[in-house]
Amino acid sequence: MLGFRYTEELHGGFYFLSTPVDERAADLRLDVAVPDVAAFGQLHTAELRGPLKLEGFADARGADVQGKLVLDLEGQRALYELSFTGGDDAHPVGRYRLRGYKQFELLNLVDSFTLVRASLYDADAREIGRAMLRFDARGNWASLVRSFRLAW
Repeated sequence: MLGFRYTEELHGGFYFLSTPVDERAADLRLDVAVPDVAAFGQLHTAELRGPLKLEGFADARGADVQGKLVLDLEGQRALYELSFTGGDDAHPVGRYRLRGYKQFELLNLVDSFTLVRASLYDADAREIGRAMLRFDARGNWASLVRSFRLAW
């Protein structure tokens, strides 16, 4: 089985729906793994792991995310589905989900590959926040390419 892996770093901000004017920093480093290229060609799914920092919510405990990336070819999107442990004074410590996407648009290729729009969900699947994360193409392109590894 031939596979590959790479690391993608995303930075930006998030806010809780209860306090939309209080934007906070968000940082995510994803190790993307495709263990089997043939299966990826059929299922369009990669495994995701890595550290997440959501200022005041998932930073003190050094939250690690795990989840998947799914390429939705019909919808022209890359879908991110991540789970992590978080919490603060207004939200109990527990499991949360971050669901996001990159929208592929021919007329906006830069955002297509660099912008992730996301929502935060609590354990009851209620949306509690929103985030916008970016891959810094100028600053991180070389490290993305260097992180690419074949696996067999």
